[in-house]
Amino acid sequence: MTAVNTATFGWGWYAGCLLGPTGHRRNVNPHLSKSTNAQMIARFSDRYARRYLPVYALGLLFLAATNWLTVWIPQLQKEVFDELAAGKNAHVVYVHAWWIAGAAVAVIVVRTLSRILFFNPGRAIEFRLRNDMLDRLLGMSPAFFRDWPIGDLMARAGDDAAFVRALVGFAVIMALNMLLAAGMSLWQMFNTDAALTAMCLVPALLAIYVLCTGVSWAMALMVETQVALGNVSDVVLETYKGIAVVQGAAAESVFLHRFDVANQHYMRLNIRQAAVRTFFMPVVGVVGNLCIFLLLWQGGKDVIARQMTLGDLAAYASYIAVLVGALASGGWVVGVLQRGIVSLRRCWDVAELESDLQTGSVALPAKTGPTTDQGLHLQVRDLTVRHPGASADVPAAVSNLSFDLQPGKVLGIYGPVASGKSTLTMALGRLIAVPRGCVTYDRVDLCDVRDSDLRRAVAIVPQEAFLFSRTLLQNVGFDDPLDRIDTARADQAISDAQLAGEVARMPQGLQTIVGERGLLLSGGQRQRAQLARALYRGGRLLILDDVLSAVDHETEERLLSVIGGHIVGGGMSAIVISHRLTALARADEIIVLADPASDRRGTVIERGTHSQLLALQGTYATVWAAQQEPAEASSTRAPVGADNRQVVQPDPQDQSPLTEAAA
Repeated sequence: MTAVNTATFGWGWYAGCLLGPTGHRRNVNPHLSKSTNAQMIARFSDRYARRYLPVYALGLLFLAATNWLTVWIPQLQKEVFDELAAGKNAHVVYVHAWWIAGAAVAVIVVRTLSRILFFNPGRAIEFRLRNDMLDRLLGMSPAFFRDWPIGDLMARAGDDAAFVRALVGFAVIMALNMLLAAGMSLWQMFNTDAALTAMCLVPALLAIYVLCTGVSWAMALMVETQVALGNVSDVVLETYKGIAVVQGAAAESVFLHRFDVANQHYMRLNIRQAAVRTFFMPVVGVVGNLCIFLLLWQGGKDVIARQMTLGDLAAYASYIAVLVGALASGGWVVGVLQRGIVSLRRCWDVAELESDLQTGSVALPAKTGPTTDQGLHLQVRDLTVRHPGASADVPAAVSNLSFDLQPGKVLGIYGPVASGKSTLTMALGRLIAVPRGCVTYDRVDLCDVRDSDLRRAVAIVPQEAFLFSRTLLQNVGFDDPLDRIDTARADQAISDAQLAGEVARMPQGLQTIVGERGLLLSGGQRQRAQLARALYRGGRLLILDDVLSAVDHETEERLLSVIGGHIVGGGMSAIVISHRLTALARADEIIVLADPASDRRGTVIERGTHSQLLALQGTYATVWAAQQEPAEASSTRAPVGADNRQVVQPDPQDQSPLTEAAA
């Protein structure tokens, strides 16, 4: 326990210098951790470092042995000098020389062991911290990632996590080494000459005070620097994501200027930090030279007066070297500690995130009997949903929406852009908050459904196709471990998604890398790959958010037939959201959402089957008539509220760069 207490004291003392007297900070972001710095360090140590205390204790034992050998070597040197001055046998000198050599080799061994025992837990802690950060981020809603810059999150998981590793590895061992080396050397110095040591302590204590003052200045700069690095990362990431738009608009110079501004700010902060270190750190070197001056001035007099031997003088000089080395390493420790504490705070803000998604604990009832393969029963009653973060005076995205989707049935939804279709999709998947009592699955309130049951039962294919920079097979089976993806099931899903022909023409078939966000696939291929992902995964409710917009009419018909087969024989219900009414014509019920510009935003203005809506001669019938016209005419006479981009049918020969190259 002594070793553990010493380690805790060493870390706590330096943290106190860095955190200030209170350890409190101003908290302006609601997502940030509310704990003070002292509480953060205590909780971090309990969660991550406690299990490695035996390893740290053993490392501290080797570190103490290292410093004991370091201060023992000057004692051997003292005896050598005294024996030479006394004119003793050279054999005795040789024996002491061999002892010095052996002690030096022992220092190498125990120092190496101490570094291994301190550094390895740091790497393990970094590994666990990054995993915990990712786990917390995966539990956040899409709205969170709109509010928090992605570049800043990347900086926290990258550079900041690496500095936390340095904090719990390098900084701890160097801080403890400094305390042990300074304590042992001062003890020997007092035993040699207490008055001279008291004189040397005056400049040493002054240097420590100056260093602590410099640290308090550098701490504020360090916080600004880490934030500035996150801003640089965010600018770079945003530019790369929109590179096609930047190049198409010839706006390279504007984005280069934005990057230059952020980079210059980051550089200026680093220069200011370097200036602080440059001004304060040389103080340690001055202290060492001043101590040597005092040794020669006062110690030289004592040697002449025979109050101190020549060996004592040589050993004392070595002790000063050890003490100055400890103070010099303190400069490095201060730098790592100040950056490590800031980085720990930034990582801790992520590691302690509380999910802004609703969670439940009730299992969905198991289907038995004749309804086993009839899908999920979804009931929506007076559902009103606002965009996350929207104020009360902003109209709701979905307002008083009600429908009843029976098991094994298909609901079609049509509405203009911004009419609330995607918001409804996110609400049904519990990706945004839903009022209690408005949505039920098999008569279980959505707010109470267990997460695992909900994710297993509901398969959502979002409007924006996102593929990972992996193989097509790994994208289709992405929620299975890489070594457990069912290739046969993936082949069937690819075939059902009408993608088998294009895959056959790809260079490596299912093993073809599709690029970042599916860059090497066409828009239609990306959408069908997402659909194949949902079909591979299965479920009892399939929600398609305008995923047929980039396919031709023939492919759309085949896809709808396959989806109908899954609904009838695969135990699914389905919600099909589309701007193209041909995709909705087969639905058991269709609802039409109001134009967002109207005073009925987010509400249902028409509902019924395809034939019933045509008979109403309302919005649905108008849009249907326009979409049946030739593409040339419809592109110039799109009805109000229709999405003009959907009027022109995609080219049936839509091909990706991969299939074009294969052809």
